This record gives sequence, C-alpha cells and structure tokens, in this order.
Amino acid sequence: MSVHFKADVAIFVATTYFSEPAEKSATENDILAVHRDHLGQWNNGASLLSLGAVNGLGQGDRRHRARWKETYE
Repeated sequence: MSVHFKADVAIFVATTYFSEPAEKSATENDILAVHRDHLGQWNNGASLLSLGAVNGLGQGDRRHRARWKETYE
C-alpha cells in the first residue's frame, strides 16, 4: 500500500476503537492503527515509533473492553 502512494508510513486514526477485523487488516498491511487510547498518548507526546510497538496488541484492559462492548455492540 505505501509503495502505491509513495508514503513512508500509513496511519489509520480514529477517535473510537477498531473492530477486530479492522485491526487485523491494518497490522497485516503494515498500517499503524491509532485508536482513541493511542490518539491520546500521541497527543500527549508519545512518538509514532512507540505506538507502532503496541499496534495490533488490543485495545485496553478486559474491564474496559467489557464496558465498551456493553455500550456499543
């Protein structure tokens, strides 16, 4: 993908969380998926390199995911 657009890095930024298939697709295609928690970290000064290290590793702790699912699914 990045070769087609001549980009150094592809970033998908959202103010919400990604579905599991979207997160999997992003990581399989070397796209940095920046969801709401990562966006907050990035806004507070975290580097993109540090966010890349957690890309595709989930979205919050188990309690947070349970609350999110109750609200949005």
